[in-house]
Amino acid sequence: MHMAGQTGVEIQDQAVLCIPHADPTGIFWSMQDGRARLANDPRELYQPGMSLDPRAVFSLLQFSAVIPPLTPWREVSRLVPGYRYRVTADSAPVQMGPLPLFQPQRMDNLSPEEQTNLVEALLDQTLVQAARPAVLFSGGTDSGLLAARLAALGRKDTLLINYSFGALDPESRLAESMAAHLGLQFERITDDPADLTKFLERPGEVYPFPFSDQSTGPMEALVLAAIRRLGGHEHTVFDGTGAGYAFGEGRRIADWQRLFRIPRPIRKLAGSAYIHFWRRSGAVESYLRILRRSVQMRFVSAVLAHNPLAGLLYGRTGEAEVHSLLDEWVGNWPIVSVAQQVVAGALAMSSANTYAQKVRPLFQRSGMEVRFPFLSFELVGLGIHATDAWTMDEPKAPLKRSLARSVPPSMVYRPKSAFGDPARRIFRSKAFIECLLDATTRGAPLEEYLLHQRVRQAAGLLRGGAEFPVQTLNCLWAIVFLDRWMRTVKSIRTAGVSAGSIAP
Repeated sequence: MHMAGQTGVEIQDQAVLCIPHADPTGIFWSMQDGRARLANDPRELYQPGMSLDPRAVFSLLQFSAVIPPLTPWREVSRLVPGYRYRVTADSAPVQMGPLPLFQPQRMDNLSPEEQTNLVEALLDQTLVQAARPAVLFSGGTDSGLLAARLAALGRKDTLLINYSFGALDPESRLAESMAAHLGLQFERITDDPADLTKFLERPGEVYPFPFSDQSTGPMEALVLAAIRRLGGHEHTVFDGTGAGYAFGEGRRIADWQRLFRIPRPIRKLAGSAYIHFWRRSGAVESYLRILRRSVQMRFVSAVLAHNPLAGLLYGRTGEAEVHSLLDEWVGNWPIVSVAQQVVAGALAMSSANTYAQKVRPLFQRSGMEVRFPFLSFELVGLGIHATDAWTMDEPKAPLKRSLARSVPPSMVYRPKSAFGDPARRIFRSKAFIECLLDATTRGAPLEEYLLHQRVRQAAGLLRGGAEFPVQTLNCLWAIVFLDRWMRTVKSIRTAGVSAGSIAP
């Protein structure tokens, strides 16, 4: 006896499943006709008439990811990463407890150089067996280190694929210089403004699960160009997602811990002023938003949230349960401190459930393999334990030391902008603004979860050229993406089309 979804999950009855801690794939299940049905693609389990889960909506709008076991529908659940399950055909999967975390025999009292050596050794294990490596390459620390280690392993057949936001993009120029220094082939994909909003037309056809990230458009353009470039050849594609969270959160966590020591009444009073600043960029807005987050949320949630706009742009239905689910998810892993919980949540939720989702489905649908070395069992465990065991003089210190062994330090120790359109043109595009307004119309999937007046106000301000704070843009992006994703999936399934059969 077995259970299978059309996306390849085939489980023998009474099987035990171990779900990796930072799992970018996901296994979803629902009870249908008295049987447990499993699939990697939750769209396979969705049926017209299923009810939208307000907790999933709240989670995605606040964290840019849906916290497991939640999915967009009440009737579909996800097996929670980091746990073991017993699966049978005629009942819901039974959680058997958390998985162990990888921990090297020796963690404490390592010198900075020994820390770097350990990271390199574990990273090399994930790279050494690659078939014709290709790296999604920004020239930053994360992708730069992947390229450097492949070069050190003698993989001169590695191809570095870069996305440029225009002829004057300094990050792309530096990436090309780094590639030349490493002796690896470099190819640039040039930004096409016409493609800015194309992926919003029917995102539910492409992405099996909703997430929110402003760089989805350029990343989709990069990945599709890479697929065309690599098509017909056996390549292993590498993406550096997770490196920053695994080795770069210590200082930020310490800052949050100091913030939480401010008496709550003071934080609450100051945070209440944020209602007047959510539309204004600047230092005051930045400070008020973290104070508001510190009052609205528990510690782990406050650090990981992508905006403090619950009650301003979207409602708070399901809020308390969502924060409890996050604490329960990583709080029951075999870890000992709240700082480790933050890193665990960042890797399992933000890296695996948000950033990896921009890449994995596109390559998977094209039959190509993509790997996330920093989400491996070994490097996730190392990153979580290093949070307490290692003193780092700056974020990603062991990664930067390693990269600086292979390229000039000036390429490593420098300001680095995040991957994304620096001009944020998509938010002022007619298509995006219309999608934002559509989300507030009668019968829209998110109709009852949004505070319509302010969302419409935001749309009007964008049309007038307003420059919003980054976390306000995070929220507006999440609203549009989830609305468009829900509409697409509903239209697919109502028409009787299998999500697994949709062409890329």
